[in-house]
Amino acid sequence: MAFKPLLVPEEKRPTSAFWGEALWHNMMRDQFTIATWLAMGALLQSLTFLLLGHLALLPAAAYLALRLASTLLAAAGWKHNSLMDGVILGKFSTAFPNSKGVYPSKPADSEIVVFLLGFRNNHPLGILAPGAKEIQDYFMQMIRDLDAGAEEFGMLGMTSWRAASTRKTGNEFMQVGYFKTVEGLHAFAHSEEHMKAWRWWNKNVKRWSHMSIYHETYQVPRGNWETIFVNTHLTGLPSSRMKTEDGRWASPVVDAKSGLLKTASGRMARSDAKEHDEMVKDPYEV
Repeated sequence: MAFKPLLVPEEKRPTSAFWGEALWHNMMRDQFTIATWLAMGALLQSLTFLLLGHLALLPAAAYLALRLASTLLAAAGWKHNSLMDGVILGKFSTAFPNSKGVYPSKPADSEIVVFLLGFRNNHPLGILAPGAKEIQDYFMQMIRDLDAGAEEFGMLGMTSWRAASTRKTGNEFMQVGYFKTVEGLHAFAHSEEHMKAWRWWNKNVKRWSHMSIYHETYQVPRGNWETIFVNTHLTGLPSSRMKTEDGRWASPVVDAKSGLLKTASGRMARSDAKEHDEMVKDPYEV
């Protein structure tokens, strides 16, 4: 039996998850440590106090009161919890349909290429460092071209991530891209926009050694990958899309509450997914 999709195909390809609304917010927040942000806030508050006296306390107090009230109301269920927006309740996995939009009955039934692309700025001036604006402009334009040429390059989707444990500020920025084939990825690597950025980098790399770049590529044969998500928003592979012959963009998100997609071995087509039956009662199976 074919796997059951949980999302309907869309007429227009959704923008890659890379372009989430918090992208620039988090990039700016990472430019300074918490101590620096607090110090700047304290300075601003002090200047406001010089102008307004005790009234300067009102804006900060009102803002914190509103935030506290909003949090408590959402926690009590009396206000919409926006953090749950986009969350798909239950257990799901990923399986790509064929060109006709028909979903497979065999797990991991297609090859997938995972591409990691990273950048870190090691200059004390952060985004104001020499070359920082140029490399950012080139990079953003390449992502736009990838989005626009998703069908040509076989690009399925892309998400963005920021390192959480290396240092307190100026952390590395990494993108995780998914492609149908390594040939599609190579086609993008030889596209005009990427070659333009590559030539610029080669020309300036010795002058701007404070900038780090890297990539990793993994070509994963069919039957050698699996995914599982529980009560999760569209992140990673589930955020990707594939165009079908009718011109619509299909999601790989499929129900995983029962059948072959219940276990990791089952999702890699290496078992009948019954190996856990005697160990624990599956809370998701219906």
